[in-house]
Amino acid sequence: MRLPTPARRKLLAAALVLAAPVVGFPLVRPSIERAVRARLDRQARALGLSDTIGTVHLTPGLSLEIGDVVVEKPGRVRILTHSVVVGPRLSPLGLVGRAAHVVTGRVLAELPGGVRLAFEPADWVVESRWRDRRIALQGGGEVLEITVARDRGALRVEARASAAQLSRRLHLLLHGCPVASLGTVDGAAQLERSAGGDVSVVVSTRARGLALVSLDEVEAACAGAALGAPTDAELQVEAVVTPAAGSLRAERVRVAAGGAEASLRLAVDGGLERPDVDLQLDVPRVDFARVLATAGLDLPAGDLGSATLLAHLSGPLLEPAALRVTQKLAFAPPARPLPFIERLKGPFVHTAWSPDGLAHEIRVSPEAPEFVPLAEVPPLFVRALLLGEDAGFYGHPGIDLSALPVALATNLARGTAARGGSTIAQQLAKNLFLSRRKTLSRKLEEASLALLLDASLGKSRELEIYMNVIEWGPGVYGLRPAARHYFDREPMELTPKQMAFLVSLVPGPIKYQRSFEGGVLTPFFEGLVATLLAKLRAVDALTEEEYAAALAGPLDLRADLWADAAPTEPVASPSATPPEAR
Repeated sequence: MRLPTPARRKLLAAALVLAAPVVGFPLVRPSIERAVRARLDRQARALGLSDTIGTVHLTPGLSLEIGDVVVEKPGRVRILTHSVVVGPRLSPLGLVGRAAHVVTGRVLAELPGGVRLAFEPADWVVESRWRDRRIALQGGGEVLEITVARDRGALRVEARASAAQLSRRLHLLLHGCPVASLGTVDGAAQLERSAGGDVSVVVSTRARGLALVSLDEVEAACAGAALGAPTDAELQVEAVVTPAAGSLRAERVRVAAGGAEASLRLAVDGGLERPDVDLQLDVPRVDFARVLATAGLDLPAGDLGSATLLAHLSGPLLEPAALRVTQKLAFAPPARPLPFIERLKGPFVHTAWSPDGLAHEIRVSPEAPEFVPLAEVPPLFVRALLLGEDAGFYGHPGIDLSALPVALATNLARGTAARGGSTIAQQLAKNLFLSRRKTLSRKLEEASLALLLDASLGKSRELEIYMNVIEWGPGVYGLRPAARHYFDREPMELTPKQMAFLVSLVPGPIKYQRSFEGGVLTPFFEGLVATLLAKLRAVDALTEEEYAAALAGPLDLRADLWADAAPTEPVASPSATPPEAR
């Protein structure tokens, strides 16, 4: 039976409507794909980025498959992924253009300094509303979302996390090696920038099961080095930056993790050109064994003592002499004496490792011919050493945080790492127990050991060991060998200028060797010696006549100094291991 003509027309129209997308899709797809590529390019340029897109493919289900994407800002950040799929999603907000389902493949973000962030594949929902955009993680009972809102020049970014398993979703790498497991995160963060440019930041977050690889073992991390002890960590921040006024106000910053807790208040005025800082730091407790275990370090003992600290820093940051620093540091030693510290109270043998990997045995004992007791060291030399290396030696418990901001300010003002902040106890800890690597982990160890040395040995024994084990040149360890090597004299026979020369060598006993080749001091090193002599005069350790004579007098370096290339024969020790290999 044939359908009436009107019915046939309706049926034909319906068939055409249904067939149109099928027939027309291959025709319109290329233009849509080109439009998508062009829009992505425009958005990247608007953000100051460059982008490279390998493929853009529109599926019959109206999903966009984008492959081999690279977005970068040279020298700052480079983000790449092999796959991003954007599909339509039904939601109360509407259809395509209002909400989308985004599936990302593995995303790698490369940052300066060899830092990489690797994001595992994930499903996201992206919703565009009137003035904001929301990105949220899908599935698994986790909440991880970011909302970005703009309104008349103002910007607000909010992030929220609940049971977010960052240890599974995000990997932190340094030079290709994993250095952390970020645990499970709960909390929120908010950043607001007003139309006038003021920026406020509020953060309250907590991580459970956070674990770090020791920064001394980054290379070993590639070979499967173990992480440090897992810990819970908390971060709270309330801060406001006012660029127009060049000011920063952080009314509350609190960090707690792995046996340590710290709170600070910070105010900075004057912008970057003339920053004036006021910082108050409160550390109610640091459990050194827990801190070092969290940092992934091997512990010499289960109890390394604890400390509390109150500190206040104020003044112009780029004028070190004008900075005012006060501190109240209290150290509680371990309940039981530690054998590796106690052995230093009597005679012992120390193995020093030269930069070329050779071992040198140093006998710290009255029976050793190279040993010099503290009583036989000229008082003027001790005064010069303390002025040069640790002016607050008798007033601090092993570490002197008041010297650290001044050292940092000096380096900022000069634009170089010209000054350190280590005390004699810290230098002794480094020489006796630690490697030459300058890392955060090693500085934590150094501080802990310095407090232990000071509390257990006392100032006199610290000085005595220090002067008998530190390096004064290639293969030259200890004050008596140094006095003989450079001047062919005993320590008690040194002149004030010779004492100032030896103390000036301490920060760089190897690198300063070229500063007096041929027996003539370079202007730079001559200035170091003259400055130290001036300090001795300023504290009346030298009279005006003695000071003038020291400046004008000869140094009398040994004439055959450079013929003596190896003053101390290295002693191989099969059982010894260089600190760098521990």
